[in-house]
Amino acid sequence: MEMDAVRPPTWLRWVAVAVVAGGIFFASVLDPPSSGVPSLGPLGTFGMDKWLHALAYAALAGTLASALAPGRSPTVVAALAGLLAVGYGVGIEFVQAPLAARSFSVADMVADAVGAGMAVLGWRAFVGFVGRSQSKRRSESET
Repeated sequence: MEMDAVRPPTWLRWVAVAVVAGGIFFASVLDPPSSGVPSLGPLGTFGMDKWLHALAYAALAGTLASALAPGRSPTVVAALAGLLAVGYGVGIEFVQAPLAARSFSVADMVADAVGAGMAVLGWRAFVGFVGRSQSKRRSESET
């Protein structure tokens, strides 16, 4: 089966980007929860907030990569999606700086970049794998 047959239309991919970006913005300007969120994340390493940042920006980078993909090189798409997601994260930190219940945090930007980077690397690897599989099937069917 060709990937184009199951790929959502471009407009729907951009709606997904808007929903994820809007969710991040909404969660970023609200007063942070005072309880109920554990202080440490999985494996007792970084704070749970850093894990949530990484997850949110991985989602943003993934949806951006999907929306940007048509007609572009996968490597260019991965780079653009990563840069746009990280840029959005930096912008959100500047939005949070004047808010009383929020603060500007370089550590949050690093977590955003790690999440976005992991997502675009995974997306790029997946696209490469699918592309190789489709090329192999085409060449087998031609012989």
